[in-house]
Amino acid sequence: MSQKKGKHQHSTAPQSSSGSRNAAMSLLQSLVRGNQQLLTMLIDGQLLALPQALALAEQHIKAGQAEAANRIYQQLLMQAAEWHREKRLDDAEAVYRQVFEAQPGYIDALHLLGVIYSQRGDYATAERLIRQALQENPKADTYYNNLGKALQGQRRLEEAADSYQRTLELNPAHVLACNNLGKVYAELGRWPDAIASFRKAVALRPNFNEACRNLEDALQHQE
Repeated sequence: MSQKKGKHQHSTAPQSSSGSRNAAMSLLQSLVRGNQQLLTMLIDGQLLALPQALALAEQHIKAGQAEAANRIYQQLLMQAAEWHREKRLDDAEAVYRQVFEAQPGYIDALHLLGVIYSQRGDYATAERLIRQALQENPKADTYYNNLGKALQGQRRLEEAADSYQRTLELNPAHVLACNNLGKVYAELGRWPDAIASFRKAVALRPNFNEACRNLEDALQHQE
């Protein structure tokens, strides 16, 4: 999943271009829907089913209360993110998808749908979803990192390396991208480059155990 970032509050839903929005909607409609069970969650202290929460947000929008609607969408996405962390992928997918369909300005919901498909091993669909999100937010470093994972899953290693490098151009301190880039270089047999990437990851986060192990393995291969 993506690295943690500070919470951002929006008074209105983010905007997206109509062309990209239509393309993203068409893509979602072509995919089989995930969990359709009745999900419930706390919204402003009330236990609501997902359709009820979405309907309430729509009512706020029609009444010109964009801030109230946005607060509901934010709570829905926070709940989805919690389910995502708990590996409840079908539940998280249902919320991400329906929030994006209701308000396509929430591009991160589209990106996180891509992450879910990547976690399921459907890397081609993950790539399509994340690329669509990148059209709207081309400077999202974590989107490029997760695109790299989708490409790596398809064994398109050079393209994956390019995506991780783009992540680091946007955010040189993105420790996960450093480690991921090192793993791609290792798969390509580029051990000096792999070692350099793993060393950077360890320098950024000394207690990053996976990067430490990867660095040790890479050093052994170079000997």
